[in-house]
Amino acid sequence: MQEKNNAFDKWADSYKQYAAEGIDLMWPSETLVRLFKGDYVPGLNKQYPGKKVIDVGFGNGNNLIFLASLGLALYGTEVHEEICTLVHDKISRLGHKADLRIGTNCSLPFPDNEFDFLVSWNVIHYEDNEEAIRKAIAEYKRVLKTGGRFFISTTGPEHKILQNSTTLGGHRYLIGRQDDFRQGQIYFYFDSPNYIHYYFSEYFKDVLVGRTHDFLFTETLDWFIVTGIK
Repeated sequence: MQEKNNAFDKWADSYKQYAAEGIDLMWPSETLVRLFKGDYVPGLNKQYPGKKVIDVGFGNGNNLIFLASLGLALYGTEVHEEICTLVHDKISRLGHKADLRIGTNCSLPFPDNEFDFLVSWNVIHYEDNEEAIRKAIAEYKRVLKTGGRFFISTTGPEHKILQNSTTLGGHRYLIGRQDDFRQGQIYFYFDSPNYIHYYFSEYFKDVLVGRTHDFLFTETLDWFIVTGIK
């Protein structure tokens, strides 16, 4: 637990530094915008106003601001109180309300069957073993309403973060990049779409798996994107 607390402190320090230097993200994920507003998800009901969304691991709140523009009621979790305070203040200055609480993938501090949508953007892979991954997926299901939909992004096998990593087996990797504050942490990565279906289809129906892959001259960004219905 001490190791996780240290990791959470590093995240809080990083977000505070980004905000102080004016380099925190000011825009939402383009992929998430496309999923909510485009015609890529069969059967997606785009009547958003008044519905509830939870953003698990909302980071600096960039996706929350987009979700607010859709008329969704905002809820979210982060691993550290200082992150929640930082983002709550930002959201308030922009004229939005948000219920932001300390929580993790495996422990969301909200009632059963509460949300119409769940967003987990580059978050679930921070669980470092299969048992925790299954618990996180079950927790996502618990807080969604029947018929509620999740949207997940998670690291793909060619992503830059895996450079110099050590393979530990069971989808687990020890991060080895010396230029990243996450060096030394263990993450769980889905190595192929088949594994995503394997884990998520136990809890959700109509699971769809996509992928975005960008080679930006010197680095590769590789993400699996997943959606499904409770």
